[in-house]
Amino acid sequence: MKVSVILITYNHSQYIRQTLESILMQQTPHKVEIIVADDCSPDNTVEIIKEYQDKTAFTFTFLNGEKNLGYIRNYQRAFAACSGDYVAIMEGDDYWLPNHLQNHINHLEGLPESSMSFNRHVRLFVEENREEIFDWDANEDYEPVTTENLVLGNRIGNLSCCVFRGNLIRNTDPKLFDMEIADWMLGMYMGQWGPLLYLEEVTSVYRIHNKGQWSQMDSKTTDIKTINLIDEYDRYFNYKYTKLFGKHKRRLEIPIYGDKSFSRKIKNITPEFIKKIYRKL
Repeated sequence: MKVSVILITYNHSQYIRQTLESILMQQTPHKVEIIVADDCSPDNTVEIIKEYQDKTAFTFTFLNGEKNLGYIRNYQRAFAACSGDYVAIMEGDDYWLPNHLQNHINHLEGLPESSMSFNRHVRLFVEENREEIFDWDANEDYEPVTTENLVLGNRIGNLSCCVFRGNLIRNTDPKLFDMEIADWMLGMYMGQWGPLLYLEEVTSVYRIHNKGQWSQMDSKTTDIKTINLIDEYDRYFNYKYTKLFGKHKRRLEIPIYGDKSFSRKIKNITPEFIKKIYRKL
């Protein structure tokens, strides 16, 4: 069996040593390849990674690029480069705890019909110097998660806590990369092929700082961004989950807009609209 570890980096020289060392300390009887997908970092991130090539039995593959691709396209090429039976993601400012990889493999092997797994994780708030465990529900029983469950809210919360079946990740629909995607959309997509396993064990750390892709935004900004993405995701799934997406969208809108979102709907109730309703009665 082979495991591919995607190492996504961009300007991560400040954190990359801890990140990489947490990968190399993983103990597994399986072959491990590390796919380094650096998106043309102007710092010395790649040079630091290369220092570790001769310090492990894990193999390294560096994806070359002459220009910055951006977050989404960098992931697309990394997925295509993986050859493992399982694919784990590590973003260059996060890190894993011991037994992360093998813990995921054991769970995925135990439920062959599952598409991927994700673990509870620590959220490390760098500027605030504090940490907390990200947990969807304190009473969660960690049963398999479906796309329908995820549409109602993002249970995953970070890509560095995810491990996928290699055949699914290599054959990801190219249309997915035309949108802005991260753990939430990728999880909903994977749910089309089988349930997701939510692992109780805390085996990874998500570092939240003011230079992160999403973590640099405040909660209101991320909620507005998510509201806009919901319509795009709903179209992608051919409106299969419109009702559930609507519930999630409304929960996000109320704290931001109050009753304004409802007022916008009222404005659409024109005399012509009312006549159409009566004709159907």
